[in-house]
Amino acid sequence: MRLPLPTRAARRALRLALGLTLVATVGVGVMPSPATAAPAATGPAAQAAPAPRPADQAKPASVGGPAIGAKASRVGVNAVGIDLCAQVAYAAGFRNNPLVTAVAVAMAESSCNPSAVGSNGPTTGCSNGSLDRGLWQINNCYHPTVTDSCAYNAQCNANAAYSISSGGSNWQPWSTYNNGAYAGYLSAAQAAVARLGGGPGDPPPGVTGTILANPSLNIRTGPGTTYGIAGSVSYGATVNIACYTFGEYVSGGYWPSSTWDRITNPATGVTGYVADTWVNTTYDVKTMVGRC
Repeated sequence: MRLPLPTRAARRALRLALGLTLVATVGVGVMPSPATAAPAATGPAAQAAPAPRPADQAKPASVGGPAIGAKASRVGVNAVGIDLCAQVAYAAGFRNNPLVTAVAVAMAESSCNPSAVGSNGPTTGCSNGSLDRGLWQINNCYHPTVTDSCAYNAQCNANAAYSISSGGSNWQPWSTYNNGAYAGYLSAAQAAVARLGGGPGDPPPGVTGTILANPSLNIRTGPGTTYGIAGSVSYGATVNIACYTFGEYVSGGYWPSSTWDRITNPATGVTGYVADTWVNTTYDVKTMVGRC
């Protein structure tokens, strides 16, 4: 059955009813009041910028500490590493109590690892962050004149520490001195200094290495196999290393390279050059001694 068409008034009423229903169903967006607006982010608050340093305070030698890989524990001290720190600190000019403090600070900063590096976030004057480098963790932003090649060289790093600390009289630039961490290494540092031996004016023994060539290794008068033979040293012997240089490339051994070490065989007193590839050292020899 066909229903009669609605009148104009009925159609108008129907359209009005449908419009109200549509509004009720879809809704209209409501802007929240400022008091109830959702936060833009819910993460932790941004870190406040560090307070300005007093104008008369020295620039820090290191910002963070200890470095990556450095041990904060008072036990398990790397005896070879701490002896390295004692040797280069002595050679840099540290003496008596400042020498002991220097070694303890280096242990707290880097575990006496010349390759140690600590990464820091932005600090005053170093908005892009910075790196603490080497034995005494010399900061690359606050001390840009200490190049990377110097910072990662044991002796050069010690020399820089001697200068920054005013000959061992001011350790305030080191974070591990200020927070007392260095004190945990004072006994070990004292023992390392005692192992240097000799009188107050005597130089410490050089960095040592172990011969890996079997049954023996020739000691040359220069950095290459074309130089004369000054003597030889047996497999497993410990030799003193004074410095390194570059010469003939040696493809054999354990670490093929053109690096040669100037060594002394304590058993015979013979001094000369041997290929570094046949000498085992705690770290890369180029970070432990200077160039000849």
